[in-house]
Amino acid sequence: MKTSIMLSVAAVASALAVSPGFAGDSVKSSIPIYFLGVHVGTLTNDIRVDKDRYAIRGRVAANSVVALVARAGADFESSGRIAGRLLKPESHRLRYRQRKKKGSVQLAFARGGISDMTVSPKVRYGKTAVPVVASHLRDVLDPISSVMLPVKPTEINNGSAICNRTLPVFDGKNRMNLKLRYKSSKPRQVKGFSGPTFTCSVRYQPVAGHKPERKETKFMKANRDIEVTFARVGESNLYALFGFRIKTRAGRASGQANQFQSF
Repeated sequence: MKTSIMLSVAAVASALAVSPGFAGDSVKSSIPIYFLGVHVGTLTNDIRVDKDRYAIRGRVAANSVVALVARAGADFESSGRIAGRLLKPESHRLRYRQRKKKGSVQLAFARGGISDMTVSPKVRYGKTAVPVVASHLRDVLDPISSVMLPVKPTEINNGSAICNRTLPVFDGKNRMNLKLRYKSSKPRQVKGFSGPTFTCSVRYQPVAGHKPERKETKFMKANRDIEVTFARVGESNLYALFGFRIKTRAGRASGQANQFQSF
């Protein structure tokens, strides 16, 4: 569960299959990741938006020191349609490695829900886990699509419109809601970007797949120290992850973009 939260909230986080036909707004972002104040890796994303289509492709790579010990990393991609203030994902793929453990998740979406799913290693739920049923797989987002927020043209740079929403997320095992609320805005300037950014607080609400008695579940459910920051992708109506901060049982993880460059 911690891995899925970090990927979706912190963009512990995403690799969209970018179609060569995209001719709209495009952004390449780079977010150094820190844990307990130590640089442990970098999240990079290529994001493309063309009218009502979006695609994102990215990876999380450990820095050279961490890689020698943990050999951790992930690459991912997601794509789909933009419908007003909603994203309608069509495909999602994640591959990850942590020490000797490797895994992958592939999700396909159709008719308002998940139409096909392949997860390796195979998901096994314990006896005390809340069952995932068919209704939990309808109108959901994959973890990568959940770190991009579309708005209506009249809501550009409106912090409340950007943040105030509940995101239904399924990561291949756990179904959760991420409840976002507007917190603050701040102008920032990094390579390729100068403009306003918008920070949202996040509350984690487990729905299914989790074990209610687990300490990690209880901690994340009570956690009030999660926030994500977004910036506008070019001149589009889509806001993408610019930074994050999350308190875990092991310590604090954080990151802020040092590049958010149109291309």
